[in-house]
Amino acid sequence: MRDAWRLLSATSGIRQLRLAMRTPGFCLGMIGLCLALILIASRGLAITRAMLSPPYPDARRLVLISEGGVLLSERHPIPPALLDYWKARNTSFAGLAGYRWDSRGNAWVTPDFFAVLGVRPRGFLLRRIRNWRSLADQQDLAVLGRLKPGITVAAARTELRDLAARYRNTPQSGPLQQAQVIALVTRTRQPLYAYAAVCAFPAVLLLVAAVIGMHADRRRTGRIRRLYWGYFCIKSVSLPLILALMIWEFSRATSFTLTSTANFVAKPFFIWLVILACGAIVWWCLADQRARCRACVRTLQYPVRIGSLGAVLFDHAGTELMCCQGHGALYVPAVSSDYVQGGGWTALDADDIASEPIRR
Repeated sequence: MRDAWRLLSATSGIRQLRLAMRTPGFCLGMIGLCLALILIASRGLAITRAMLSPPYPDARRLVLISEGGVLLSERHPIPPALLDYWKARNTSFAGLAGYRWDSRGNAWVTPDFFAVLGVRPRGFLLRRIRNWRSLADQQDLAVLGRLKPGITVAAARTELRDLAARYRNTPQSGPLQQAQVIALVTRTRQPLYAYAAVCAFPAVLLLVAAVIGMHADRRRTGRIRRLYWGYFCIKSVSLPLILALMIWEFSRATSFTLTSTANFVAKPFFIWLVILACGAIVWWCLADQRARCRACVRTLQYPVRIGSLGAVLFDHAGTELMCCQGHGALYVPAVSSDYVQGGGWTALDADDIASEPIRR
């Protein structure tokens, strides 16, 4: 089987494919293919576009209303009787409407819901709604409101809390009765900002490493290898972007509960998976970049082991890799504390040998 694989690999088609896989263009092409597949599968990044710009008329005046609980992050729906009381006596809202949904894509709304929202959408709060139905029972509801021009969220919250206290005939509303009002745009962008910050960290870390590497390159050789570092920067930005788009478009990180509480906050295991993915991106980018030629950015081949770990105190031990195009060789020490011979790149090409230091 091994001999058969060698014979198959020696054929022109397979050999050309293997040679192409070593080029930086193949890696960047795969990254571009992943981005294209995400774009197609997500119907043009529908969720990301909805987070950036909610598809509702004058969306900045829309707010989500619920009641607080014992915990700061806890939210409860509003009783229909209290919603009717708010509708009849508030002066801050152009309209208030209630809604409720289930996990199957069905939503039940009050008759004035679409008038408050301003459109009959295919989804709401980044959730796809298949069937819009009229509300027929008296269960507690999440509430959508549209502020009047010039009214702030804080002023509307204060008025609703005062009206709720008056409705319950209590001088001051307790912790379980505090109305919570938050802008719809702010709520829908919460997962966008949260995971953008997480995925931007490895990109920033890798770009800082690129700046340090280019500075060292210029100091050592008097010039910057633009192809080598350009390839590294493209990888450093593209891979975290792919991770962020997959989280936004294909995970439950952008889903909300009935009272508009984000589900991703209560998923610490998912957060750890994202952090591990970011760590894997950093590790792979550095490992892949180190194993590439500094001139043509092709993957280095022909690994040769030099020395042994048993004699590392008296002699160097590591692995030497060669560029198939003859541009140079990379020596990788077996241990990071190898003081006999440190790792590094040795240029062998006529164009580079004058600018690279020669190890003795």
